[in-house]
Amino acid sequence: NITHDLKTPLSPIKGYAELLVEHPETEIQNVQEYGSIILKNISHTEKLINDLKLTYQLDSGAAPFHPKEVRFTRYIKELVIDIVNDPAFADRDIRFESAVPELNITIDPDLFRRAVQNLIINALVHNPLDTQVTISIMLERKNRVCVFVRDNGIGMSEAEQSELFSRYYRGTNTKEKSEGSGLGLAIAKQIVILHGGDISVKSKPSYGTEFAIIIPLGSEQLA
Repeated sequence: NITHDLKTPLSPIKGYAELLVEHPETEIQNVQEYGSIILKNISHTEKLINDLKLTYQLDSGAAPFHPKEVRFTRYIKELVIDIVNDPAFADRDIRFESAVPELNITIDPDLFRRAVQNLIINALVHNPLDTQVTISIMLERKNRVCVFVRDNGIGMSEAEQSELFSRYYRGTNTKEKSEGSGLGLAIAKQIVILHGGDISVKSKPSYGTEFAIIIPLGSEQLA
C-alpha cells in the first residue's frame, strides 16, 4: 500500500522537474509554480515515510517515548487553538469544551498530540465544510480522563467502524485526500495504547461520529 501511495507524489515531482530541465527558458512565473508543486509533493512524500516509520516503531516498541507531567486541560486547549489558527481550517467550526478543573497527567506530549490531532483533522477533512467539530474533556470515575472528538458530519456504517483503526483502511463514504497515508487512525490507537489507555468510536450515518480517548490516572497509568 505504501509503495503504491509513494508513486502518487513522485509522479508530479518527476514530471515538473523534467519540464524545468527540458525547457530552461521557462518563464519565472511558471518556474515558481512548478517549484511549489514539487515542494508540496515532497512534503506529502515525507509525511508518508514518517507515518510508516512511526507505526512500525510503535509496533516494535522502538518509538521514542518521553512521558512527563503536563497540565492536561491547558495542553488540549492549546492543541485545539493551534488547529483553529491553521490557515487550512480557518473557516471551520472547531470548538473546545471542558468542565474539568485543571489536572496534571503524565503523557508524552509530542506523541499524544499526534494522536489527538489525527482524530481532529480526520473529522475535518472527511466531512462537509459546515461540519461542527467539538473537542471536550471529562473525568470518568475519578481515575480516568476522557478526551472526546465529536462531529455532526456524515457518519459511518458499522462495517466501516469495525475497520477504522486498521492500517491503510479508507472508508467508503469519505473522500480521502491524496495527502493521507491511511495510517493516521492506526497510529492514534497505537499511541493511546502505549499510554495505557484505549480509543473507541461511535458513529451513525448522517448523524456524525464520536471518538473517545480514555487515559488512566494515578497508579494505573503507564502500567
